[in-house]
Amino acid sequence: MFTFALDSYGKDSVVLEGTPPTGVRFRLRSSYLDTKSGDNVNTTTYGGWKYFVFTR
Repeated sequence: MFTFALDSYGKDSVVLEGTPPTGVRFRLRSSYLDTKSGDNVNTTTYGGWKYFVFTR
């Protein structure tokens, strides 16, 4: 699992490099982790999984 923090505008981006295997299903999702964000009012929550496959 990889974790990426948001910038002061609430955004982040990741660049995938290299040659991924084709036909393999990958997934990712967003999450808000309570206490790690500095905000103890909310609770940990997770977004839905997003799936993708490299085809070439």
